[in-house]
Amino acid sequence: MKLLPNKTQNSVKSYIKPLLAIMVCLMMVYTSCRKAENNPAPSVTKTTDKVIPQDTLGFHVALNLTKSLRGSFGGVNLMHNIDSLSLAGHHSYNLPLCGFFTDSLVNLDATEGDTVSHTGGNLSFFFNCTNGKNSGYIAYDSLGTTRNIPKGLFQNYYVKQAYTIQCLDDKHLFVGVNGDNYFYQLVNIDCACTGTTYADVENSNYVLNNLKIDVCKQDILSGTATFKAYGYHWAITGTVTFLGNYLADMTIDGNPTVYHMNLQTLTIWH
Repeated sequence: MKLLPNKTQNSVKSYIKPLLAIMVCLMMVYTSCRKAENNPAPSVTKTTDKVIPQDTLGFHVALNLTKSLRGSFGGVNLMHNIDSLSLAGHHSYNLPLCGFFTDSLVNLDATEGDTVSHTGGNLSFFFNCTNGKNSGYIAYDSLGTTRNIPKGLFQNYYVKQAYTIQCLDDKHLFVGVNGDNYFYQLVNIDCACTGTTYADVENSNYVLNNLKIDVCKQDILSGTATFKAYGYHWAITGTVTFLGNYLADMTIDGNPTVYHMNLQTLTIWH
C-alpha cells in the first residue's frame, strides 16, 4: 500500500468529516421514510367530513365480491356450468379436448341501454378430464373493460384471475373452486348518493379457498374468501365465510364483530 504525503492525508481527512455528516443525515431521512412507508393504512377513515362505518365498508366489499365471482367486471363467471366457460357476463367458450391448453385474445363489445362497453385482454384455460369425461378446468385471465356512458362519463375495470374449477358430482351440478381474484377500477361517475356515505371499492384482492358452488341455484354453499380492499382514504382486510342459502359471515381487520350478509338481497347486519 502506498502512503499519501501528510498534506494529502490531511486534505482527505478534511473531506471525510463533512461526508460522514452528510451520510448520517441521509440515513436518518431514509429510515424516517421507510418507517412512514411501513405504517399500515387505516381501516376506517374519513371521506370529507364523515367516518365510514365498517358495516358500510363490509356491504361494498360483499357487493364487489359478488359481482367479481359472477363475472360482472369482465372476468370468468364461476356460477356458470362446468361444461363451458362463461366470460364477461355474456360470452361462452366451449372447452377444448381433454388435456389441451387454449390461449385466446378477448375482444368483446356490448350495448346495455345507452351504455357501450368493450372487454379486451387475454384468456387461457386448460381442460381437465377423468376417465375421458370433463372434470373441470384451470382458467387464467387478464382483462380490461371500458363502459362509456353519455355525457362523457365512464367506468374502467381491470381484472386478473387464476381459478381451478373442479366438478364435484357426476351430473355437474356442484363445482369446487380455489384461486385468486384481483380487481381495479377507475371511474368518473357521480354516485348521486346525497345524505349517504360513499365507499366504492377501487382495488381488491380475493383469495378463494375450497368454495363449493351449486351452479343450478348459483349459491355458494361453503368455503372462504380472504380479502384486502381499498377505496378513497380507506383500507380493510378480512374473511368471508360462505354458509349456503346465499348467506355469509364477514369479519374485518381481526375485530370480534361478525357481520352477517345475504348475498342475494345484498343486506348486511350484526
